[in-house]
Amino acid sequence: MLALFVGLGLEWIGLDGIQRSTTRAEALPWLRLIAIVPRLFGTALAAIVVSGFYLGARVGVLGNDWMRASYGALLLMAIVSGPVSRSPMRALKRMADVPADGTVALRAAAANPILRLSLRIRIAFGLAIVFFMIAKPAAGESLLVLALASMVTIATSLTRRPTRSTAVQGYR
Repeated sequence: MLALFVGLGLEWIGLDGIQRSTTRAEALPWLRLIAIVPRLFGTALAAIVVSGFYLGARVGVLGNDWMRASYGALLLMAIVSGPVSRSPMRALKRMADVPADGTVALRAAAANPILRLSLRIRIAFGLAIVFFMIAKPAAGESLLVLALASMVTIATSLTRRPTRSTAVQGYR
């Protein structure tokens, strides 16, 4: 789980770094950081699934509701990180190939709401899985936690934060 959250943190830092970049040269190291995240995320997911099945079978909790909810959340995380955010991530990587003054397009591609929503949903589901491992809730509670995590994440993603220039102008 730690490697999963490290990967999510690196992705978050990389996207923010690209958005703060003023030149293409400043953005490229952040893009290289983001490029390693899928491998780290995939390795972490595989390790979680394999060790979870092994420990679940060994302890005898594989059939428990919270284990099923955890595996369902991992599956949803994989779907959100793969097929859902693949196209915006490829667009971001293509923008890095734009020569010279492609910084504005690169920053716009990093600000894609699908990338942010995907990242936030994966973080929320990861935290929900940690909760499942600690609380071991029943099926109804597990589904409620996942539904609440999804709704809160989507609701907070729909609210738009003011940009730095808007916030500064409000104080003048």
